[in-house]
Amino acid sequence: MPVKQTIKWLYSELYPFIPRLSLIILLKSVVVFSGIYMAVIAKNLIDAAVSLADSTNPIQHNIAIHHRITDVIKTEPSLLHNIIFYLLIMLLNLIIGMVASFLATYLNERFDFHIRERMFNGILKTKWGEITEYHSEDLMVRLTSDTRNVASGLIETCTTIIVLFISLIAAFGTLFYYDRIIAIFAFSLGPLAVYFSVFFGRKIKTYQTKIQESEAKYRAFMQENIANIDVIKSFSAADRMSGLLNKLYQERLKLVIKKNRLTIIMSSIVGLSFSLGYLGALSWGVLKISMNLMSFGTLSIFLSLVSRIQTPILGLAQTVPHLASVMASAGRIMEIEDKTIENHGETIIHSNQMGIIFNDVSFSYKNKTVFDRFNLSIPPGSLVAVTGTSGVGKTTLIRLLMGFVDADGGSISYYYHDKAGNELSLPVSPDIREYISYVPQGNTLFSGTIKDNILLANPDLTNEAVFNILESVSMLDVVAVLPEGINTQIGEKGFGLSEGQAERIAIARAMAKPAPIMIFDEATAALDEKTELTIIESIKRIKNNPTCIFITHRRKTITLMDKEINLDDIGSLS
Repeated sequence: MPVKQTIKWLYSELYPFIPRLSLIILLKSVVVFSGIYMAVIAKNLIDAAVSLADSTNPIQHNIAIHHRITDVIKTEPSLLHNIIFYLLIMLLNLIIGMVASFLATYLNERFDFHIRERMFNGILKTKWGEITEYHSEDLMVRLTSDTRNVASGLIETCTTIIVLFISLIAAFGTLFYYDRIIAIFAFSLGPLAVYFSVFFGRKIKTYQTKIQESEAKYRAFMQENIANIDVIKSFSAADRMSGLLNKLYQERLKLVIKKNRLTIIMSSIVGLSFSLGYLGALSWGVLKISMNLMSFGTLSIFLSLVSRIQTPILGLAQTVPHLASVMASAGRIMEIEDKTIENHGETIIHSNQMGIIFNDVSFSYKNKTVFDRFNLSIPPGSLVAVTGTSGVGKTTLIRLLMGFVDADGGSISYYYHDKAGNELSLPVSPDIREYISYVPQGNTLFSGTIKDNILLANPDLTNEAVFNILESVSMLDVVAVLPEGINTQIGEKGFGLSEGQAERIAIARAMAKPAPIMIFDEATAALDEKTELTIIESIKRIKNNPTCIFITHRRKTITLMDKEINLDDIGSLS
């Protein structure tokens, strides 16, 4: 992503949080100024102590220490006042620092969730064909690591940079008041730090992007192996998978080492220059003291302020790797946000039944043609079996029906009749999913309770309605003996249930939604014929008589349908 575009995006994300961020900066700035004032107090204390020591009668050196302290306080009460004042400022700084740290943590979490939530919603609403190009674990890295990098980078690094600038200006101004030459000398090292920071920062950003990409591959590999642990065990492939994981780790480690090497070199060069600068300031101060042109107190504030000038500059240089990480992560988030969002409207249909018409529909995956001027009509309320060999286009047909992908040519429309009996039609779009209930192929249950999985399709369902639906899919007896009934927790992908039970819960979830169109993609593959027959009979008895499309290979299932559409005979359907 272009740097200007990324900075503009970062600012737009940060804008709503600027008032709270300003409060944190204000609190930290108070600590900076009070710290410099403490250095001034320390300087006055040292000068006063040295002056008092010079004026002390040599005979007094033999007096007990507690008597001498009492005499000093009586002679110079301002010493005690300054010490007490110094202590109070130190305690105040501690309290302000604690408050600022708490606010920064709170704001960091809020900002992190702000980016993460919007990105999560964006992923769910992005066009199916564009978002499925990414591995799920790659998206997870962007949702977790990248959002965290951006949040901590903007909240922590931005406040750090601003406070460091304030500290730099305050320290320079104070030091300039005491000695212009040293102030200019200490400040002159800044451009050198900036040069090395920019020079190394560009390379660090490149490595950071590669590290995040390797992290996605690394995590994707682990996620897939854990998800398919039964396959790994069945082929005794655990050692091989561990070897491949180690290979991915070594690739990532090389990138991390290269990035870290650049960061260390940059910090070392800048740190060395500042150490030499500090030595120069110390030498200058010692020389002036030897010439009786500077007091010990002034030397102390000298060294303190030189350090306060160099520390912000060094700190600014060290923020470069963090900024590089922020820019890299922001670019990866922006890449997802630039994807096309599905266009949802306000379509409202007052009909319990719908039919489907394919008119000269063409569709291709890259160079592979799936449909070429395909025509099909499915009447309202009919039960249709879609059959064909693997790869012929059954799943593609579902994706076209649900608006997951767009046809290259022709049209797909849903038609229905209004209360007056007039036939109306709607082109396929993301809105049509409001009127479709879908059972995907495979195990698609979520971790949570059985009830939660069913309510996903219809949150307003009562417990009684849930029990009725479970009975219609022959699951009520199974659920009844579970420890907590419909509130029994199941694991990821329905762990704790058999494949057949998981399929029946998925079918129950689809039946919970009162939709005029129902699509079943190999939804009964793990069921015995008797249970399958019971479920299909239950579907036939649904009150609104929905149009049902079954993707299936089972001959028994096909005989229960009103119509079979064999996509191998696509020529006869065109």
